[in-house]
Amino acid sequence: MPTDPNHSVITEGNASRFVDILLEFARHRTLTAAQITKTTGIPASAVYRHLALLVQSGLVAQTRRRGQYSAGPETLRLAANFHQEAMVKGRISEQLQLLSDETQELAAYLVVRGSEALCVDAIEGPQMLRCSYSPGRSLPLLKGASALALLAHLDPREQSRIVAEFGLSEADADNLNHELQIVQGRGFGLSYGAVDAGVWGVSFPVFDDGGQLLGAVSTMAPADRAVRREKQLIASTRDAALALGHGEGTR
Repeated sequence: MPTDPNHSVITEGNASRFVDILLEFARHRTLTAAQITKTTGIPASAVYRHLALLVQSGLVAQTRRRGQYSAGPETLRLAANFHQEAMVKGRISEQLQLLSDETQELAAYLVVRGSEALCVDAIEGPQMLRCSYSPGRSLPLLKGASALALLAHLDPREQSRIVAEFGLSEADADNLNHELQIVQGRGFGLSYGAVDAGVWGVSFPVFDDGGQLLGAVSTMAPADRAVRREKQLIASTRDAALALGHGEGTR
């Protein structure tokens, strides 16, 4: 948020005015200061002061017509980022639906948030599964196919930092690092009842074109049902990760 030249810090009231003015540009293509004053009730002198700061920041721009303003380049970048994120979310949901339809099991997409695996989206299979991962829920990057698939493919320095945060004993830290090496070598995470009793899970990392980790695609199923078609579930999950990563699902 830009700094008000008449104050050392932006007050809550000033911040609210910035928001109110920006929202007006979300509703109208162009506006004058007088129109903003009329719709928001903000005094004209304050509107001009705020507009000057918003123009300086690139959030608002002056049009060719004198006295008129429009959304600025930075606001347009925000809109473009939102649009791109919505498209990505749509692709994830679509791919998870295809995976769940093919496997008839729960399909989920998870990302790293701090030292936790956050479930961004999940599609239930026809048979409901009691599972700790549901949209919006997160668990430590400590155990289970999804957590290990993410942790194993992080930058080594980030991985070490996260493992250190868990405060594990030397023996437990060694065991975790051994598991991570297995996941790295195999290319995916696999678990039986590690997070939820009786639940089998497989998880493949998803990378962008530059090889950076984006997230992980997981399939979860009752262990007694999964064991009979483990190879199929692994292959389907791998294909979904590849589809989301533009061919970079495995390295």
